[in-house]
Amino acid sequence: MSRNQKPSKGAEQNGAGLSALPFGPLKQDAGGTTKTPLVRLVYQAIMASLDAGKLQPGSRIVASEIASRLGFSRAPVREALAVLAGQGLVELLPDRGAILRPMSARDLAAVYEVSAPVAAIGLREAALRIDRDDNVERILAAMSAIRVAGDETPPSFRFFLVLNEFHYLMNAIAEKPYVDFVLRALNIEYWNRLLTAEINLEWHVTKYVANYQRITDAVLAGDAKSAETIMLYHAEWCAFLLDGDANEDPDRRR
Repeated sequence: MSRNQKPSKGAEQNGAGLSALPFGPLKQDAGGTTKTPLVRLVYQAIMASLDAGKLQPGSRIVASEIASRLGFSRAPVREALAVLAGQGLVELLPDRGAILRPMSARDLAAVYEVSAPVAAIGLREAALRIDRDDNVERILAAMSAIRVAGDETPPSFRFFLVLNEFHYLMNAIAEKPYVDFVLRALNIEYWNRLLTAEINLEWHVTKYVANYQRITDAVLAGDAKSAETIMLYHAEWCAFLLDGDANEDPDRRR
């Protein structure tokens, strides 16, 4: 895996110069390419192992295996794992080394409690800027992507990743880089993967899409307060779904 890649416009860095990723800013070389921080490469390797079923929450992360895969020595990989531990993705235990942090359903619901009010800031401010540039077209395209992802059979954690992109777009329109930074620092992509084990998307994806359509309609109407309110309602509903009984009965709290 190479540490060099061409940057995509606005994907990693916002106009204020704040890195939207919790792995440190990307650095450009003289040729215009960017060097991906090792912490991010280690993070990507962990997520790939999780997706492949080679890692589970609570599993031990073997630095030598990641180092071999990435073509680095173990020392910098261990340093990267220490950084990820500081960000809450990894736990460093005296008797087991690095493990992938487990999250209970209650932990997952707690992320909604933190992330929803933050995401609502971006939605509120995006609604106030809806009449600028091509914001309407960009938001319509993002909502269309959500509907397409919701139609996939069966829906997977990638549906949540499309929701993330919706919010990152809203934050860019809102010119709120710190909102982006906070959301990514919560390890949203890891959280998304664990949500799919707790929330039955086949039962609930239609309501997810409907809620985001309501958010989109509010933003397009320039109704900042409604966009914020619907986001908070959506998060409350999602937290409810993390109750085991709610997932056993799809007719509850539709």
